Parts: sequence; C-alpha cells; structure tokens
Amino acid sequence: MKWFSKLFSDTSDNSSGELNAFLGTGTRFTGQLQFEGSVRIDGQFQGNISSPGTLILGREAVVKGEVDVASLNANGTIVGIVRATRHIHLHEHAVVDGLLVTPALGMDEGAVINGTIEMNRGSLASEPAPALDAQDVPLLPNASSRTAIATMPEACCSEPAPDAAQTQNEDGG
Repeated sequence: MKWFSKLFSDTSDNSSGELNAFLGTGTRFTGQLQFEGSVRIDGQFQGNISSPGTLILGREAVVKGEVDVASLNANGTIVGIVRATRHIHLHEHAVVDGLLVTPALGMDEGAVINGTIEMNRGSLASEPAPALDAQDVPLLPNASSRTAIATMPEACCSEPAPDAAQTQNEDGG
C-alpha cells in the first residue's frame, strides 16, 4: 500500500500519508462503508459512509447517500448529506447536490454546490449560539435594513418623532 500513499499523498490530509483502501474507476459498490485512516473512491458508491478519517473522491467518483467523516477532499460528485467534523474541501470538478455540515469549508474555482451549507464554529455536537439582544448588536456606519436587522427598543417607536420645524418652535427658534 506504500505506492498508494505516493500516488495520492497530495490530496490526502492524514498524518501518515497512507491510503487504506481504494475503489477505482469503473467499480460500483452499494452498501455501508466504515473505515479508519483514508479511503479514496474513483468509482460509484451508493449507501452510507462513516469514518473518523478522511474520504477522498476522485474526479470520476459518484457518491449517493449519507457521508459522516472527519475530513472530505472531493473532486467528484456527491448526492446526499455530508457531515464532516474537521473540514470539507471541494476541488474544481466537485459537484454537491444536498446538505453540507462542517465547521470549515474550502472551495476551488469551478466547484458547485446545489443545496444547503451549515457551518458550526465548533464540532458538530456544539450548541447553537444564543440569540443577541438589541443592545448587543453593534450599529454600523451607513447601516441600512439590508445590512443589519435588530429589534428596536419600544421607547424609540412608541410616539411619532416630532418634525424639525416643530422642534425649533418649541425651543423658541
């Protein structure tokens, strides 16, 4: 298996650089795949993939199903749900139709995502961030309703604001 690590070490991010398994172009597999380390798929896979390691998809790869891995390096096609606890990198020929859930996402020019991306700051098990109160939202210079949305305190909107002419008359001006 050492020659696999030389062939594919530039696309693998595991520390040892070794590839544990390889499904080559023209292979078709249906079922469930569980592995440790790194696996490269260049063929077609339908089913569930689960690993604490790295999944590498070559340019000809087509994966349909659910993928739960630590890292994904994709240059092929994925249809389904992908959850990565460390990161996902989509290379220039990657196409994803479905849901991506990851704390870190990298994309090369040419990669396509048709679906939804969920990015959590910590691990996938982290709690969602608490909602901010209006006083916690900073005011931006030249902010418009399109750049920031915050709940206004009731005091600002309970009475209509006097116009400029009325304010000058009350001040004696």
